[in-house]
Amino acid sequence: MTLPQWVTLFAARTPTLPPATGTNLFLVSDGGEGLVIDAGYSDPEALRPLTDAVRERHLHVTGILLTHHHPDHAAGAGYLAELWDCPVHVHPADAAAVQQYVPEHRLRPDLAEGTTRQVGDVRLVALETPGHTPGHLCFWEPTAKVLFTGDAVLGAGTTWIGPPDGHLRTYLNTLRKLLTYPAEIAGPAHGPLVQDPAGQIRYYLSHRQEREEQIMSLIDKHPRRIADLLSAIYEGQIPPAARWVAERTLLGHLVKLEEEGRVTRAVDTGTPVPLHQVTWTDEELRQWTDQTVFSAVP
Repeated sequence: MTLPQWVTLFAARTPTLPPATGTNLFLVSDGGEGLVIDAGYSDPEALRPLTDAVRERHLHVTGILLTHHHPDHAAGAGYLAELWDCPVHVHPADAAAVQQYVPEHRLRPDLAEGTTRQVGDVRLVALETPGHTPGHLCFWEPTAKVLFTGDAVLGAGTTWIGPPDGHLRTYLNTLRKLLTYPAEIAGPAHGPLVQDPAGQIRYYLSHRQEREEQIMSLIDKHPRRIADLLSAIYEGQIPPAARWVAERTLLGHLVKLEEEGRVTRAVDTGTPVPLHQVTWTDEELRQWTDQTVFSAVP
């Protein structure tokens, strides 16, 4: 299945996480108007295919819809908003982080569950899909059953879910929510189009469950630090530059397991900060990664 004629995908070059090499931007247009989903980096050359298409089609862009605040999605929004004289819409939970990219008079933190944006006869419905970030959004087009998934569901690889932005239990609930939409095709922010969205989502759920079982199997044998888990699970599978992503992924799982009362932690420097008080400062992230020992709860 291909995308409907009213949407065009532009794969913009961005310095994003591997295996992705760019960010998919979607131009939704009908009746001479256009909406753009995500904005890539603030790199006019990388954005030129999109901006040229808008100019050549004589479109009036009425807004930019951001799935979330990460720079490979939001950093180009200010440039495009000024170019097209249009607002940038985002979920309120991610708005503060987007402010560094978008002039205040352009920013609209007005997207929430069920918010609709329309161009011509095409109607997009915002879905609150937190977990990757607190304010992550997907966009649903019910007539053609197209789901624009941002980083919630990718076309290649799996989504990174880890502190400080990510929360695994929330993300798993988001995946279950997305399964309730009868999507026939998904437009992810990275990788190729997803031809079987439900199958991909079910794979994501099973993958997270398998990783959790792997972590618990190791901790059940004896207490371990994240470095120990990293060596046991990822040894030889990741390049050194991606080590921090694997560490944060493991951390996301361990936070979930602590929330569920299945693991406990102790730190070399004294009493650990209670989970509800963790603010994910650089110091706390280093402590969880380097100094914390995780044990299974009997």
